[in-house]
Amino acid sequence: MGPNLRRSWEAFQRKALANAGKLIVDTLAERIIPTGLIVGETADSDVTRQARRIWRDNRLDVAVADAVRDACTVGAGYLLVTVGEDGQAVVTREAPEQLYVEPDATRPWRAIAAIKAWRDPLAKTDHLLMWADGMFSVWQRASAGDDGITLDTVSGGGWALVRLPVEYAGSVPVVILENKDGKGEFEDSTGLIDRINTGILYRLVTMAMQTYRQRALKVSGEDGEIPSEDADGNQIDYQAIFEPGPGALWELPPGVELWESATTDITPMLNAVKDDWRELAAATHTPVTAMLPDAANQSAAGAQQPMNQLVFKAQDRIKRFAPALAVAMVKALAVEGVELGVHETVEVKFEPPATVTLSEKYAAAAQARAAGEALETIQETILGMSPEQIAQDKQRRTEEQLLALINAAGGTGGG
Repeated sequence: MGPNLRRSWEAFQRKALANAGKLIVDTLAERIIPTGLIVGETADSDVTRQARRIWRDNRLDVAVADAVRDACTVGAGYLLVTVGEDGQAVVTREAPEQLYVEPDATRPWRAIAAIKAWRDPLAKTDHLLMWADGMFSVWQRASAGDDGITLDTVSGGGWALVRLPVEYAGSVPVVILENKDGKGEFEDSTGLIDRINTGILYRLVTMAMQTYRQRALKVSGEDGEIPSEDADGNQIDYQAIFEPGPGALWELPPGVELWESATTDITPMLNAVKDDWRELAAATHTPVTAMLPDAANQSAAGAQQPMNQLVFKAQDRIKRFAPALAVAMVKALAVEGVELGVHETVEVKFEPPATVTLSEKYAAAAQARAAGEALETIQETILGMSPEQIAQDKQRRTEEQLLALINAAGGTGGG
């Protein structure tokens, strides 16, 4: 296979790639949404407001969402807590491709050493930060070796210490969001995903090969042969004579018929791929409607069970990620000089994974209210409102009630 043909074939193969892994990850990550946090017992303490300011200034709504997607994709997401030039906490999401963490053997969610490496393509320089044995050090090297070949591994050597190691207080400033079993959500189903992509490729190849039907000439005469030469002894080019075209008119000699192949029915191929998608949805606890839009017409009972499985999975991941996010906020507060007491805790609030869309939220809220549940409980556990949103809503409802009483009193007095 020549290089041009190989490139064409590879480009054709890429058309068969279905990004099933992204569908699985996004469907789950979209139900893991932090809504706020509380430090200690109250939602309006000075420390809580400081923690919210850290969350806001570091755009943690986005950073945490990216770290959650990392954990669901490769098995672990990372947050790095450092101090900025102004002395305030800096919390960043670190790409797994650029960060290596050595977890504690007894507590795998805790890092005992970490390395962050990245490349500056403009300066043609590699940079490395290391936290190990209570010391922080900075390293640097050229992106290419002495032979001019670009280095492609961190362990390639050539690193030079550019800043003397300094001690850092506490543990390694990296927080690990570890997914279940340390795996991505689709890692155990890569064989099934390959089967889906292969089925799509076979269908595309069949369609490409069957786009133009094969034609042949059949002779019903006594000799049963089609002449290869004309009366003058010249070779007959049947390909040129029967060249297809919208306005082409072919004249067939007596006793000659034109045969045309039938198209291949690709319906079994389509159905087989759909069955593979359904199997993948069941294996990853993902609603099949997220993968096959035409499955939205299934019965309500048939759709509820996969949704319940997705909710249970999201609840499990929240239980795993919430403590890590709390640790990140504790580290960030410590950077700014806030040391929490023994009995003070940081709690990160999440939207209930069962009610993420507005229709889901208000349908469940109406049912809970009819059952006699308290309004603030509904706002927190069903509507997913943050503590500050609940307090603000309470104040506005009080103002509305007061305004209604004033209007009622004014109307009565005027009568």
